[in-house]
Amino acid sequence: MNLLKLEGKKDFFFLAWTIHRPSPPSAVTIPLKQFSGFEAVPCVEEGKRVLAGQVIALPKQISDVSIHASISGKISRIFTGRHPFFGKSKLLEIISDGLDEKIPHFGKERTGWEKLTREELLKIFQDSGLVDMTLSAQPLHRKVDQKVSALILNACESQPYLAADYCLMMSHPVEILKGAEILRKVLGIQTFVLVTEEDKREAAELMKSKIYFLKWEHADVVMLSQGYPDDEEVLAKRLQKSSAVTVDVATAYAVYEAVVLQKPLMERVVTVAGECVVEPKNVWVRLGADLQTVFKYCKGLMREPRKVILGGPLSGAAQAKLDMPITAGAGGLLALPKEIAKPEEADPCIRCGKCIEACPVGISPAMISLAAENDLFKIAQDYGVGLCIECGSCSYVCPAKRPMTELMRYAASAVN
Repeated sequence: MNLLKLEGKKDFFFLAWTIHRPSPPSAVTIPLKQFSGFEAVPCVEEGKRVLAGQVIALPKQISDVSIHASISGKISRIFTGRHPFFGKSKLLEIISDGLDEKIPHFGKERTGWEKLTREELLKIFQDSGLVDMTLSAQPLHRKVDQKVSALILNACESQPYLAADYCLMMSHPVEILKGAEILRKVLGIQTFVLVTEEDKREAAELMKSKIYFLKWEHADVVMLSQGYPDDEEVLAKRLQKSSAVTVDVATAYAVYEAVVLQKPLMERVVTVAGECVVEPKNVWVRLGADLQTVFKYCKGLMREPRKVILGGPLSGAAQAKLDMPITAGAGGLLALPKEIAKPEEADPCIRCGKCIEACPVGISPAMISLAAENDLFKIAQDYGVGLCIECGSCSYVCPAKRPMTELMRYAASAVN
């Protein structure tokens, strides 16, 4: 398996792993399309006051998830606008009342949560709006409702700049492990393994110590050599697991909060970084906060960025405007200067095959991207665009500097 070896900048975050918690934003704009499926249906009206954690949209399909308000305030408008990852979407804007008032049971330990059945836990996942907190944002109750032999807790975070999961492990190790234990119960398997890379030895040792004090013999921590991507399929192959479900540590933490503390998904840790940011840091961000507000949490930008990326530098999506909202799958917000994000004019595909060699799932990004450029989505589907994990490896190795990841994402969204 070909894994990319990436050079990155994370030293700052390893020295200062505190997660900052700023005041709630003055407004949020929450997309009703959390993943590439159907939009949720609003269950509130314009002008109505809502509480933080309150359900504001219900799933259109029985297999989707509810969406919750991330601040308290008034619903100012429901409109159609740009989604940071999935084209156009209906959005719901909330103007804060400055009170940040929560729903009554928010943060209170759920009575008898240890004895909940598998079906009850899956219902909590759905009602709490839990999704896989990667860019795909797949509904979590659907992802874990399957028969597998292994649960992999992904703590690799191998892209440059990103350190949100590392900081979450250093700050909340026991909560993450308890979230993984809940997922293990849902999957009906005997063990789970947390996987990280060699550059996160301190976090790995901390997690090992917590497992030791919990006296769990069914949990393990494995450190792998550094390599990219660290996707579900790739990790399963590296660990020689024939069938496995992989969730990242942010998802496991969200599971703990939803099941134990009755807290729906309404915020996440985001690494705000890049050479243009005045004070790079890891921040608790309410979902729906706009990018401009999140940069202000870090004292703003010291100069105009060439590129603003939501997500990681390889798999994330460049954002043209700073009014885009933070979503559940965005673990990073990067502001990169011209010397880092150098403008490079794309050349025609030269059929070198490097993207095929680099692809961890063995599809042909060259043919799929060429089909996407001409809106030939049936051809893109025939060449396996549905298997694409949007890791960005093809863009990274392409000598013609073609926007492979963007084209793959475009084709995938058209096919779904």
